[in-house]
Amino acid sequence: MLVNYQGRNTEITDAFRRHADPRIEGLSQYFERIADVRIAVSQQRHLMTVEITVNADGTLIRAEDRSPDALSSFDKALERVERQIRKYKGKLYSRGRQTRPGSVDNPESESGETGDSAAAAPQQLDEVRIVRTKSHVLKPMSPEEAVLQMEMLGHDFFVFFNGETEQVGVVYRRRDGDYGLIEPSVG
Repeated sequence: MLVNYQGRNTEITDAFRRHADPRIEGLSQYFERIADVRIAVSQQRHLMTVEITVNADGTLIRAEDRSPDALSSFDKALERVERQIRKYKGKLYSRGRQTRPGSVDNPESESGETGDSAAAAPQQLDEVRIVRTKSHVLKPMSPEEAVLQMEMLGHDFFVFFNGETEQVGVVYRRRDGDYGLIEPSVG
């Protein structure tokens, strides 16, 4: 299992690594096929944010926590990741699929394909049920206008056509109260 540490506005201390490494290695008791783990530690004002992202057999599991202490943030985020891994593993076993087609342990898929082409096929763990469909006319506007429109509607995100770049974009409200912009690209 590969563990990557990333520090934003702060450094990853040796004490933090000594605290985190054995606990991250312990994740393998919940799920054997964890490829890599990314731990990002950032500091904003007086709060330390720890974000843990786990690649579990091609499925990304993510949790984050904020507190004044990086170690307690790490512990709380790790508890959430452990809970999500147990839930994910339970879904796999409850559906009678101990290995996914195209996974490392089962390289041959149901269609007989092997290797990367089989792993690239979309996998479904649960049935997705769409309960409502809405139609939305995309009007050319700037990201700032889209944020104003989003606020007027009382939504957490807003899809719009960016008149400057001539592409579809999404503005959203972040947890810290600021706004984000997603500009999708095909590729």
